[in-house]
Amino acid sequence: MKWNELYEKNKSRKLREIKQVKNDIILKARLKNFANRNAKISCIIVLMILVVLILAFSTNRNALLLTFFMFIIIVFFIIYFNTFTISCKNNKMIVKSNNKKIEIDYSNLKNIYIEKKQSRIFIKKRDSFFIMILYKTSNNNINNINNIELTTLFLNKKEVQKFLDSFELKESKNNNIVKAQKYQLKILLIKVSLFIFVWSVIIITMLLKYNK
Repeated sequence: MKWNELYEKNKSRKLREIKQVKNDIILKARLKNFANRNAKISCIIVLMILVVLILAFSTNRNALLLTFFMFIIIVFFIIYFNTFTISCKNNKMIVKSNNKKIEIDYSNLKNIYIEKKQSRIFIKKRDSFFIMILYKTSNNNINNINNIELTTLFLNKKEVQKFLDSFELKESKNNNIVKAQKYQLKILLIKVSLFIFVWSVIIITMLLKYNK
């Protein structure tokens, strides 16, 4: 099963609130999962990078060692920022990620689903998938429904499906979840609009200076 198939299979749960947690379960994002899925291509890419670095800095040993060190640091941060654990037990969900620990009582847990985001690498489109957790904070105001976004890079697809199946959903769509998702989209659009506006002002200013 591919990630896109898993996403389509669970697409309907995006607007449905969690009714109850059926059983205790733990979901772990581990490097081992990624290695098992991409063992051959990962080895080829790493070997290609090493060969290129050795050829590029073969005459400068210090530069070669420094580059290797930087490469190891980059790999470390990729692993660090993409590993996490979600455990559900004792009527509480605990999310551990990047030395952070978030505890969510089942009564405040609103929804868990897979989100798909599309980006571009040069001209090629690429889909990225995330585990989204919506939970309620101290009061019932819609602005206090928070979300946790966790990448699926180091997750096992079968384990993700088993994890999702551990939550029983309500039949009807939840208006608070719809409002929360619309609010998140609104914030994203505002950020994108501000980014475009700022760069437009910078470009226009540079063009005016250049034409003087």
